Amino acid sequence: FIYFIFLRNAFLTNFKKLSILFLIILLVGLLWWIIILLQTFPKKYNFSELKNSKGTTAIVVLTGGKMRIEKGLSLLKKGLGEKLFISGVFEPSDIETKYGLKESQDYLLQCCISFGQKATNTIENAIEVEKWLEGSNEVDKLILVTSYYHLPRSMIIFEKKLPDLLIFPVKAENKIDLVDEFIFHFRLIISEYFKVLYTIITIK
Repeated sequence: FIYFIFLRNAFLTNFKKLSILFLIILLVGLLWWIIILLQTFPKKYNFSELKNSKGTTAIVVLTGGKMRIEKGLSLLKKGLGEKLFISGVFEPSDIETKYGLKESQDYLLQCCISFGQKATNTIENAIEVEKWLEGSNEVDKLILVTSYYHLPRSMIIFEKKLPDLLIFPVKAENKIDLVDEFIFHFRLIISEYFKVLYTIITIK
């Protein structure tokens, strides 16, 4: 019985130490994660490397958040990419109607814009883009457009799935209001942090 008590106390002591260590690692990781996100808020993207380089640049938009498609279309109109691929589950006709592509920008639909309709998560987005690029040797650079909080995880996945491409991450939002919408952004950041941890552990 005494031996059992000794083992139980030893287990509880070690469990407490491991729990504290795990909590410290989690908090340090969370701090690192917030610093990375804060660095994306004011970042200005320099596309001179794209303009001055050979090869073809494709713009990829991951749907699921505000301003993502708008940003992708804006980059395409500015000539920063030759092709635009919009990945996610939706009807292309909805996109065409919402952004007036049929009426005013039909040439973009004919020459430059493609749609994916099967991806339900970021890994499936990357697989969808990989299939879209199959047989397209001229594309060697991607401009990856998604929400600021989604960019780090997206980069981890896309660099793993498409290691031969140079990827430029671009946040969809031109302005992020952290003060008035603090709770909303805080919940997003915490949720995405755990998704990043899961991705790092499980991605192959």
